[in-house]
Amino acid sequence: MPPNRRTTVALIVAALSLAASGGLATVSAPPAAAAMADTTVPATDDVFISQADPAKSYGTATWLSACAASCNDKTNGERRVLTGFTVSGVPKGAQNVKMTLEVTPGRTVETVISVHKVTSAWSESATTWNSRPTLGEAFATRDGFTANKAAGIDVSSAFTGNGRYTFALTAGEGPVAVLYSSRETGNRGPRLKISYSPAGATPTPTPSATPTATATPTPPPSTGNCLPFDKPSTAALRSFDKKVFAFYFPPFPVSIDNKDPSKDQHASWLDPMGSNGMYAGQGGHSRDRPLPRPVRPEKNWRQLDFEVEVRQAIAMGLDGFIYEHHTSASDQRFNQFPAMLAAAKAVDPNFKIMLSPDFPTAKDSPHDKVIADILMAKGHPSLYKLDDGTIPLAPFYPERHPAAWWDQLRDKLAAQGMKTSLFPIFLSWNGTGKTEWNDHVVGYSSWGSKWVSTTESLRKGGIEAHKRGRLYMAPASLEDVRPRDKRLWEPANSQLLQQSFLKAAQGDADIIALITWNDYAESWVAPSVKRGYAPSDLIAYYTTLFKTGKAPAVARDALYYFHRSHRTDAPFDATKQTIGPIKVLNGDPATNTVELVAFLKTPGKLVIKQGSQVNTLDAQAGLVSFKAEMVPGTTPVFELQRGGKTVQTVESKTPIRKSVVYQDLINHAGGGLSCNRP
Repeated sequence: MPPNRRTTVALIVAALSLAASGGLATVSAPPAAAAMADTTVPATDDVFISQADPAKSYGTATWLSACAASCNDKTNGERRVLTGFTVSGVPKGAQNVKMTLEVTPGRTVETVISVHKVTSAWSESATTWNSRPTLGEAFATRDGFTANKAAGIDVSSAFTGNGRYTFALTAGEGPVAVLYSSRETGNRGPRLKISYSPAGATPTPTPSATPTATATPTPPPSTGNCLPFDKPSTAALRSFDKKVFAFYFPPFPVSIDNKDPSKDQHASWLDPMGSNGMYAGQGGHSRDRPLPRPVRPEKNWRQLDFEVEVRQAIAMGLDGFIYEHHTSASDQRFNQFPAMLAAAKAVDPNFKIMLSPDFPTAKDSPHDKVIADILMAKGHPSLYKLDDGTIPLAPFYPERHPAAWWDQLRDKLAAQGMKTSLFPIFLSWNGTGKTEWNDHVVGYSSWGSKWVSTTESLRKGGIEAHKRGRLYMAPASLEDVRPRDKRLWEPANSQLLQQSFLKAAQGDADIIALITWNDYAESWVAPSVKRGYAPSDLIAYYTTLFKTGKAPAVARDALYYFHRSHRTDAPFDATKQTIGPIKVLNGDPATNTVELVAFLKTPGKLVIKQGSQVNTLDAQAGLVSFKAEMVPGTTPVFELQRGGKTVQTVESKTPIRKSVVYQDLINHAGGGLSCNRP
C-alpha cells in the first residue's frame, strides 16, 4: 500500500534535511570499464557548395561553409558541406562504438548544424550546387561553435562497421556563415574519432587513487542507464498517491508539417527571416525546438510523434499530460486530441490525460462547443479520473467566467453521462483569496510565477488548499522567456525547477504540474535541441523524491550544466533586433552564472573552467549545484576530480558570447550519461 499523504511529506522533509547536509546515500563502485581502443580517420575529400554560385566548384578551397538559405541577409544563399571518410581497422564485433565527427570552426557563432547521410554520388573536384547529391534526413545536430576549437557531433548512430561514410552539414538557423577548416589545411580538417571496446575485451584494472597532475579528462561513460540513480519502476512510482503531470500545448508538437527538420516549421520559427520575416525584429519566433526526427512515411505520423513524447514523459516518471483542448476550423494542431488519446493508450493505458478545455471568454458565452469538445473523450480509458470517479477539468485562467458558469457546464456534461469536477488552473493563486470558489472546485492550482523567491507560495498553497479541504496542484517550471513580449523572469539556472519541486513537497502538494511540456514560445521541459535531456533527468530525480518521500541514492556519477549563451546585458544589434532589449522586468533580478549540477556517488572536487578562470568546489556525495560567474568569450568545461585525477569531463555545447545579433536568453543545458533514449 502506498504511504498516506501526511507520512509522505514527513519523509520528504527528512530527505531535504539530509540533502542539505550532503548526506545522501551512496553505493559501492561498479566494476571497472572494459579496455577501450580509439582511432582518428581524416577526411579523404571535402567541399562546400553554394546556392548563390550554383555552377562554381569549391573543391580546392581551404575552408568550408554551412549557411541557411538567408545566408548573410541574402535569399537563395544556402551553403552545404560535404565530407567523406574511409574507415578501416575497427575489428568485427567491436562493442560500445562511439563515432564523433569533428570540425574546426574559424568563427565563434551560435548556429545549429545538422548532419545528414549523403545518399548519392559526389566528388570533391566537380560537385557544385547544380550537381549536388541527395541527402538523407538529419540524424544529429550541434548548437554553437567556438573559433579555432574542435567541435564534435555524435554520429554513432551511423556506424555500420568498416567502409565508406559520407556526410553533409546543413545550417538550420543562424544569419552568419559557419566557416571550417578543410582537409587542405592539414590536421585541422574534418575527421572521425572512433572509440570502441574490442570484442571479448576484459576490464582494465582499477587505477590506484594516487594523485597526478597529468591525468587525461574522460567523458561520461556509455551505459545502459540513462539516469545517475536507480529510478523505481513505472508501476512502483504510480502506486503512490502523489502525481506529476506536464501541461501539453498543442501548437508545438514534435513536428508540425512532417518535413525535413532543416526546412520545417520549427526551423522557420528559429530563423529570424523565416515565416516571411514576421518575427525578424525579435530574432525569430522561438529560441529552441523539439529534438528533430526524420520525415515519417506513415499516415498516422502525428499519433506516432505523440507516442514518442508519451515515452519521454514516462521515462521522467510522469503520470500523464494535462492537454489543452479545443477544436479549430483553421488550425489542425488543435484537432489532434483523439490522436493524443490513442497514443497514450497504445504506449501505456495507465499514462493518463487530464483535460484542460479551452473556452469562449465573452460574458454569458454558451457552453455548447466546450461540451462537444469534451465529449470527444467520453469513455476513453486514458482520461484521468480522481478517486471519486469524476473526470477533473483543469482549464487555464478559468476566472474569466464566474464559478456559476462552470457549475452549469458540469451539470450539462453530467446530463450526457460524463461526471466531471473543476480543478482550476488560476492565472495566479499563492494560497490566499479565491475563497468564493471553494464550494465549486475539487482543488486549487495556478499558472505560477517564474522566479525562485516566489516558490515559497507553492508551500503555502498546499497548506491552505488542504485547510479548505481541497486538493492542491503545484506548478513547476524551468523558466519563462518571451522574446515577443521583450521579457523574461530570472530562473537562476536550474534552481527554479529544483526549488519548485522542493517547496511543493514541503507544502504536501497532491499533484505537480510542469508548466509546460512544450510551449517553445515561453516555457518548456520536453527534450529539445538546446537542452537535450538535462531537464528530463532532473525532473526524474525530483519526481522520485516527491512521490516516494526520499531522495534517491546516486548510483552513477553524472555532470549536467545550465547556462545562457550570453549575459543578459550583452550588446545586441539594434538594427536587427528592432523590438528593443529583452530583459527582466520584475521578480528576482537577473543573474549571469553558469551552473554545474553534479550527481556524485562519493565526494569529489567539482571544477568549472572558463578560459583562464577556474572555480572549484569540494563537494559531498549526492546532488550538488555549483555556480560560477559567466565569462564571455569562453566555452565552459565542467569536471569531476578524485584523488587528483579527472574522472569525468563535460564541455558545454554553447559558447558564451561577448555580443550578439539577437538576444537568446534561454538557459541552454547538456551533459548526463550516454544511453539510448525514447
